[in-house]
Amino acid sequence: MTTLRPHKTAALVLIDIENAIGTLAQPSVALARLTALLEHAPAEAPVVAACPPSRIRPDVARALSDRGVKVLPAGTGPNAADKVLLNCAHQAAAEGVRHFTVASADAAFAPLASLGELHVLAWERQPIGKQLAKAASVSRIPRIRRAPAPAKPPTTPTRQSPAPDALAPAPLRKPPANPAPPQQAPRPWSTARWGGAAAAVMFCGGLAFGAGSALGSRLIHLTVDAVVRPRA
Repeated sequence: MTTLRPHKTAALVLIDIENAIGTLAQPSVALARLTALLEHAPAEAPVVAACPPSRIRPDVARALSDRGVKVLPAGTGPNAADKVLLNCAHQAAAEGVRHFTVASADAAFAPLASLGELHVLAWERQPIGKQLAKAASVSRIPRIRRAPAPAKPPTTPTRQSPAPDALAPAPLRKPPANPAPPQQAPRPWSTARWGGAAAAVMFCGGLAFGAGSALGSRLIHLTVDAVVRPRA
């Protein structure tokens, strides 16, 4: 249900911490519930909350104060927080406030309808006192059971190199340089070759005795050179 938001000087927001936020709620949960409640409250209107000190965490009380909520201590008796908030409402009415937004389902707040306009904020499926439901306009808010998860920082997508085109021509490769021809090792002399050289020397030696020592020696040297000289 949408309601007009009066000016901050003509409205007051009252929060029963145990009834609307929860006893000993964690700071993250308490702040999430407070944010959801204030989205349906008059803009910039003063916010007063009450709770017995033993039923609210100190860090939650500080967190609410940092959000501009005036947290008042209450006793431990029945409806102790309701009485503190009702007292604040009567003081505000004496100063001209005529719009009251109450975050509570307790029927004790029904008499505030006689002071002006009464609006009640309650969670979905939260039981509301019959007298309060008759006296006030009620806004149901989706129940917050846990704090929302923090948003993840955006990640920078990594660039992937494009896949090679299957139809693209293969890169040309340089032909390998012509290798130098392997050097042929000198052929070892075979046994037959050595035998032929020996026979030629012996033949020339026989001629040497018949033709003279000088001519025979010359024939021997020529024969040896011809046999020993390697082939190209």
